[in-house]
Amino acid sequence: MARNLYDVGDRHPDDAGAWLNDKQEQRTRVVPIGLLLAALGIAGAVALLIAHILPAPGDAAKDVAAPTSINARFALCDDVRGDACILSANAYAWRGTRYHLSDISVPSDTAPRCSAEAARAQKGRAALAAMLNGGAFEARPDAADPDPSARLLLRDGVSIGQLMILKGHARAWSRNPIDWCAS
Repeated sequence: MARNLYDVGDRHPDDAGAWLNDKQEQRTRVVPIGLLLAALGIAGAVALLIAHILPAPGDAAKDVAAPTSINARFALCDDVRGDACILSANAYAWRGTRYHLSDISVPSDTAPRCSAEAARAQKGRAALAAMLNGGAFEARPDAADPDPSARLLLRDGVSIGQLMILKGHARAWSRNPIDWCAS
């Protein structure tokens, strides 16, 4: 309200020091400071809790994509809980977990359809044991295979699965079943 517009007799302020119909302006708080601080504290606590519960964005990818260097003595065994065991011509157990070579198909040693298939499966199993016991190698997860136990085994950049194929103990991986009994 403009102070120069007044009626006669309104020239003097009242006892509070305000002119007629003039209110003293005070700052009003929209949100009390205490409530704002409490909300910020709760939000910070929730953020810390979520950070401890959820993994960091890159942690899972690091664990899955990281190759494992293995330098151990592998034995022929049938126990998946083994520390370093050859289970079949394309499967091994390492530290209690079963893995398989994803780039090869091998004869079945659990349900062979003929004696030739059973013999090839045993030779392939012994060959894989010899190859894995030949020194340190890398076990890399296979990005093309959705199975988390699928591994590509590499020694000096050469696939152990491909060596199994070259030596005649396996064939390249295929969706179609392979008849190991036919010559």
